[in-house]
Amino acid sequence: MILRRVMEHVRTQNWTAVALDFVIVVMGVFMGIQLGNWNEARGARAAERGFLAQLREEIVHSVEVIDYQSRYVSEVVASGRRALDYLTSGADCMSACEDLLIDFFHASQVWGTPFDYTKYREALRLGFPSDPATLKTVQDFYVYLNGWDTVNGAAPAYRERVRGHIRPDAAESLWRDCMRLPGSEFEELTRACADDLKSLDTAEMLREIRADPALVMELRFWLGQNIFALRGYPDMRRYADAAIAAISAELETN
Repeated sequence: MILRRVMEHVRTQNWTAVALDFVIVVMGVFMGIQLGNWNEARGARAAERGFLAQLREEIVHSVEVIDYQSRYVSEVVASGRRALDYLTSGADCMSACEDLLIDFFHASQVWGTPFDYTKYREALRLGFPSDPATLKTVQDFYVYLNGWDTVNGAAPAYRERVRGHIRPDAAESLWRDCMRLPGSEFEELTRACADDLKSLDTAEMLREIRADPALVMELRFWLGQNIFALRGYPDMRRYADAAIAAISAELETN
């Protein structure tokens, strides 16, 4: 229709109308392009919002892991300190032998739940978050997590050595009643197996443990790693909270 009108104006040499037709065509093309760009930008922003929401949930879950891990490692450290005191004091376990055996067992534990990077890596691949400040805050958190397994995430030599002194009947009680799994990802260290251990010769196992000269140094190393970890968890939580706040601000703004 517009072409027919332009041809008619050319035929009648109505150059003013031809100019107006040209402007209309150009403006129509321009508006079409602008509308397409606007729709594309709106779609990209909607996609980013979706990924940011998922990324925030991943970090929120990491905070839950951090809190669980901090409580878990606190028990490892407390048990390790009591076990080390027994190794270095020369005193007998007296009536608390089963509790000390639990301490040696708990001190050998390693947190086995890794942090999840799935949504973070996917978001980076897509160029999200697009805001530089938000991106840096999120990266600060994940950079802090990177390599954390080298602190206290790998099984120490102490773990294998001390468990070699724990007899199978004691190990059965320890695994059955002195740890629990409240969910698929988390575990808790408990002391509910103490009564069962009273029927076993825990004093003899403890004497064997004390007689192993390598255990003191190995326990000291593992205890030190977990003490360092306890100092790091608050910073880890602070980075996580900052990332959550930055993403939330992005989602509320746009």
